[in-house]
Amino acid sequence: MSQGMTTEESTDAMHLPTLADIYAAKIRIAPHLWHTPLFPSGALSQMTGTNLRFKGEHLQRTGSFKSRGALNAALQLDAQTRARGVVTFSAGNHGQGLAFAARLAGIKCTVFMPKTAVPSKIDAIRGYGADARFGDTIQDAIAGMQHFADETGALFISPFAAPEIITGQGTLALEILEDFPEVEQIIVPIGGGGLIAGVALAVKSIKPDVRIVGVEPEGAPTLYQSLRAGKPMTLDSVQTVADGLAAPWTSPLPFAIIQRYVDDVVIVTDDEILTAMRLIMGRCKQVAEPSGSAALAALLTNKAAVPHGAHTVAILSGGNVDLQRLKGML
Repeated sequence: MSQGMTTEESTDAMHLPTLADIYAAKIRIAPHLWHTPLFPSGALSQMTGTNLRFKGEHLQRTGSFKSRGALNAALQLDAQTRARGVVTFSAGNHGQGLAFAARLAGIKCTVFMPKTAVPSKIDAIRGYGADARFGDTIQDAIAGMQHFADETGALFISPFAAPEIITGQGTLALEILEDFPEVEQIIVPIGGGGLIAGVALAVKSIKPDVRIVGVEPEGAPTLYQSLRAGKPMTLDSVQTVADGLAAPWTSPLPFAIIQRYVDDVVIVTDDEILTAMRLIMGRCKQVAEPSGSAALAALLTNKAAVPHGAHTVAILSGGNVDLQRLKGML
C-alpha cells in the first residue's frame, strides 16, 4: 500500500456516495450511452505477464468515459437550473461529455479551456452545440469560468468532484464486473480522480478483494502527492503529454474515496505512456489518446505490481487524440 493510503480518519465525517447511487446512475444513463466492450489482447497479455483485457471507453460516445458522469449530472437538474445553463472547465474530454449531455437535456452549456487545448476537442465541444471560451492557462480558464458563473447564474459541473460525476463514472465498473467476473486487478488512469473514485467505490462494494491501482503521469502526480501528504494538494505546475491527466489538484470527495478504497497509485513517464499508446495501436488496432494509454504503461513497466497471470483490466479511458499531434507521437 502506497504511503499516505493507510489513514481513513479524514473520510469519517464526509458523506460518500453509495453503490445504490451508482446503480441508479446506470439506470439513468443507460438509454443514452454504450455498454463499451471489454476486449483481450494475447500479445499484450504476454508482454505484461497478465490475463489482460481492455475496457474500451475510447469507444464511448464523445470518445471517453466523461460522458457517463456528465450525463448523470445533467439529467438530475431541475427545470430552474436547466434554464440558467451549465458551465465547466476542461482540457477537452469533460467539456465534450458535458456538451453532449447538455444538448441531450436541452441545456445551454459553456466550456472554459486553456488556449493550448487540443483543436479536435475544441471542435467537438462546439459540434455538440456548446460555447467554448479560453484562457491563457487552465488557471485563467477557471477564473473566467468563475466570473461567468457569477454573472449568469450558470451551474458549475465539476470534471471530477461532484458526487453525480463520480457515480456516473462508476457505472463502467459495473460493466467490467458483469462482463469479466473473474477480474482480480483493475488499472485506472487518474486525472482529477473522479474516474478511479467511482470505479473503486463500485468494485470494492461488490468484490472487495479486487485490487485497484491508479496511474498518474510523472508531470502531474497530483493524487500521489496528496496521498503522501494525507490531504488534497494543489501542484504549482503540471506538464505531460497526457492532457486528460493534467489536473493540478483534486478535491475532498474523490480524495476521500481514493484514500479509503484504492490500493496503490503509481507514476509513469510520458515516454512510457507513448510506448503504450503505440503498442495499443499496433497490437490491438485501437486508437487511444495518451491519457487512455497510461494504465497499460503501468503494466508494461511492472509499476502496477500485478501478480503473474492475474485477471487484469486496463481502462482505455479516452480516444480523442488530435491527428496532427498524433504524427509527432508516433
